[in-house]
Amino acid sequence: MADGHKTPTELVDYIIKVGIDKATKPLFKLMLLGIFGGAFIALGGAGNIISSSTLVKTDPGFAKFLGAAVFPVGLILVVTLGAELFTSNCLLSVAFVNKKISFAQMIRNLVTVYLFNYVGSFIVAYITVKGGSFNADSLAYLQNIATHKVDASAYALFIKGILCNVLVCGAVIQSYTSRDTIGKLVGAWLPIMLFVLIGYDHSIANMFYLTAAKLTDTSLFGVSGILYNLFYVTLGNILGALAIGLPLYFSYYKKSDN
Repeated sequence: MADGHKTPTELVDYIIKVGIDKATKPLFKLMLLGIFGGAFIALGGAGNIISSSTLVKTDPGFAKFLGAAVFPVGLILVVTLGAELFTSNCLLSVAFVNKKISFAQMIRNLVTVYLFNYVGSFIVAYITVKGGSFNADSLAYLQNIATHKVDASAYALFIKGILCNVLVCGAVIQSYTSRDTIGKLVGAWLPIMLFVLIGYDHSIANMFYLTAAKLTDTSLFGVSGILYNLFYVTLGNILGALAIGLPLYFSYYKKSDN
């Protein structure tokens, strides 16, 4: 293996190795690291709201860029600290196609991590809202974003979820190419910044936005609105992981290397 860098073939092997490790991880560790994964993404979401909310009145474009620049801190923490995140864990599909893990192992991981990502996002949403971290501008901005997400069409949520997770999984895979912290940071930051800037939908980030908005005003929308959004965005996120993971696998996996 090249020092400090992985070729595409080595990357695919590493994705499979990571998939095996995640699929065989004890349940308690999945739960704990799932909470951290959801919490880290939620913290990035909170930073996005706070950094953009006042500036959006005078310069919406720069406000969106600034929020997009702050949000990736969440995924950087996930990558560097080894937390479990549903969207990137959908890359377990590569290890499954390679027959290194079973379908049951893959589903066990994804369901557990998804549920506990929500626990982590709820904790951060509750502390952020009830602790008074959002001022009036932040609350209004958060509620506007959340309402827009709930009112969006199922088709729009689905297709935005696809490209979101192409970028999220691309960010995680890019972080695998480097062994040093700076390389991982840059590799993870750029694609995540891009998905937030464009306005794609990430199921775990939406858990935070929608829950936090609901905590600020219960009359904004019902629980059914949150479930509606998460259902279609999650489906899109799953397809997005397949759209980047499987083509890489079929293009670069070499059976003779293993």
